[in-house]
Amino acid sequence: MFDRFSGIRHFVLNTLVADVPALSPAERWRSALGALLGLTLAAALVAVAPSSGANRTLIAPMGASAVILFALPLSPLAQPWSVLGGYLVAALAAIACAWTIPHAVVGAALAVALTIWFSARLRCLHPPSGALAILIVFDHHHAAGHTQELVALALTNVVAIVLAALVVNKLLRRRYPHCRADPPPQTAARPAPRIGLSHADLGAALQKVDSFLDIQEDDLLRVYRFAIDHAFERHLGLRCGDVMRRDAPLLEFASELQEAWNLLRGGQLKALPVLDRFTKRLLGVVTVSDFLRQIDATTVSTLPGQLRGLLRRTTDTASEKPEVVGQIMRPHPLSVTAETPVVALVGQLVGSGVHYVPVVDGRQRYIGMVSQADLIAALYQHIALERSRNDAD
Repeated sequence: MFDRFSGIRHFVLNTLVADVPALSPAERWRSALGALLGLTLAAALVAVAPSSGANRTLIAPMGASAVILFALPLSPLAQPWSVLGGYLVAALAAIACAWTIPHAVVGAALAVALTIWFSARLRCLHPPSGALAILIVFDHHHAAGHTQELVALALTNVVAIVLAALVVNKLLRRRYPHCRADPPPQTAARPAPRIGLSHADLGAALQKVDSFLDIQEDDLLRVYRFAIDHAFERHLGLRCGDVMRRDAPLLEFASELQEAWNLLRGGQLKALPVLDRFTKRLLGVVTVSDFLRQIDATTVSTLPGQLRGLLRRTTDTASEKPEVVGQIMRPHPLSVTAETPVVALVGQLVGSGVHYVPVVDGRQRYIGMVSQADLIAALYQHIALERSRNDAD
């Protein structure tokens, strides 16, 4: 009995159930709420549209479109051109077949086939459009004289559902439309991502698959990055709290510039945290470059001379230059918590130009500092220990 049940379960899981991860509870609620609001808004737009005919209501294919638009907004099938173009192609194919094919079933099948071919050619596949093709053909054969009104109503529905998707997905804080954008040009300040794959690589792979995949290339790239990060974290398992240093000198907003400069010159860290005196919350970070930003490169004075002038404390009641650390620090710097995975921090540091990241607790109170050198040392130590363990085994 158990073996029979196990065989049935194996058949169901391997034959009937798609191997896809379930949506999170929050995303399920957003999808359901999006469909509710989207269809309501679309129905209201159809009701007030002047060209929708006497029967101003939603048609059945809009329910299928709502599932795609609000549950799968990142899908290529859900993008505005896919919806608009897919339905337009279906309407034209159905009208042509309805007028030329005397048999309704054959005409409907041919209309769907033409819809698929031309939609794939024009890159506007939208599955519910096949339902519209069948609806138009059968309406022509069984309710002659109403086809023109049905087509007008259908196209009004399509425009309404797309407008509703644009508005509702925006309210739900979703990126929609989610069309592929050209990658930004690489500059010296922002190096190319070191992930081993590019859009060109994925495009070549998709051409070899030669089948429609319901995911865009940039989404595939994101999935690949997340998978690499997850694998790296699984093998490494380090948190920022494991590699941070707690001995960094602390500065306050009112600390003098000379004090901060001496600490930066004499210490190993080239970035120091600036804290609130009473709450110990992180206010900012000061680095050597923050001092250099105060130097006027247009003057004839030498750099050492200008630097000495900056560090010299003004005895007058008014000053035209910064006097304390809080006036030159970078406020609201990038920060992490002790539980932040090292892999997440590495991803933020690559290409950002940041070399030191403060570590804070839940109340934004400073507890340590992580540098790129600390990360490299931790990674080297971990790899060395793993190799030693493998050699011992």
